[in-house]
Amino acid sequence: MTALSHPLAASAACYSLGAVAVAILLVMALHKLEPEFDPSWRMLSEYSLGRYGVIMRIAFILGGTGVAACGVALWQPAGVLAVGLPVVALGPIGAAFVDTDPVTTPRAEITGRSKVHAGLGSLFILGFPVAATCAGISAATYSPAGQILAWAAIIPWAGLAWFLGAAVRFGQPDAVGKPDVRVGWPNRFNMLAYLAWVALAGGLTLIQVL
Repeated sequence: MTALSHPLAASAACYSLGAVAVAILLVMALHKLEPEFDPSWRMLSEYSLGRYGVIMRIAFILGGTGVAACGVALWQPAGVLAVGLPVVALGPIGAAFVDTDPVTTPRAEITGRSKVHAGLGSLFILGFPVAATCAGISAATYSPAGQILAWAAIIPWAGLAWFLGAAVRFGQPDAVGKPDVRVGWPNRFNMLAYLAWVALAGGLTLIQVL
């Protein structure tokens, strides 16, 4: 790294760590503030529809910008492959401004707004493990810490596998939106796994540059 890149990488890493930590705390608070959204079968995005929806929107923005900042922090060791992180971060950032319909909405009545939200969510959910893996493998050629990050990409893949597995198991069109369709916890673990990788990347970056 050049001397000038150290402050930028450190600042981006610090922001990513703080942003994802606050995002997680806000979502945890929403479980208490909006108990009407049963976490066993309601999706995280639905917290935006409740009385304290602005908190979920802030969490989306913090999580998304934290992921984008992680890409900046990893730019030196990972190079161009780190750009995938800011790209997939557009998903949660955009979702903060486009609400979903409740999961109980019949498929025939789903709005265009909700479809846009689903598209943004898919960009992040499906794209993040790929972006994390590419950045990690590229960083692994730079330092031992990068090798840790590459292996840690297993964490977001595990989160995606559990969520997709639950979606396949329960995802029949006529079953969506029912209490026995328990995709809520897999959805939450999926997001936690992604943000945990971001936190690890931020921490390893700080160890390398401070």
